[in-house]
Amino acid sequence: MKTRFLLLAWMALALTGCQKYIAPTRVETGSIPDRIYEVTVHESNPLYYAVLFDIPDDGMEVVMFYTYFTHRIGRDTPEKYINRLNTIVKGYRTLQIRDEAGTVRAYLAATSLVTYSIYERRYRKQKTSRIIVQIDDPNLGGPVLRRSR
Repeated sequence: MKTRFLLLAWMALALTGCQKYIAPTRVETGSIPDRIYEVTVHESNPLYYAVLFDIPDDGMEVVMFYTYFTHRIGRDTPEKYINRLNTIVKGYRTLQIRDEAGTVRAYLAATSLVTYSIYERRYRKQKTSRIIVQIDDPNLGGPVLRRSR
């Protein structure tokens, strides 16, 4: 029975693909180039806010894992989202997301209360891949961050 399960799991992985976690690079807040991006926003309340800026038409899709608090905005420039972050909280982080080959594919700006996981998912059958950004928000049952006093 255990052997069958392992064989089925291996076959499912071989057919669907695999994923590799990506460690994004922290960059200066003003270093997001002013251009058009595919914008996705996560906002469960003002302190749990994140914005994904995917570079469009670059050959690799970068998506934010969809939840009730995720909104795909469409194409836009980053200015008003960065201004919103500056208004909400001064201490947010800006990350540069690169694919496995080292090409910049997107930027993520997020308040310090949300955590994230970023991974590249390859689909062997279609011979394609995409990068997925998953926001862990305590309002969604994610990890609860506690501040020490």
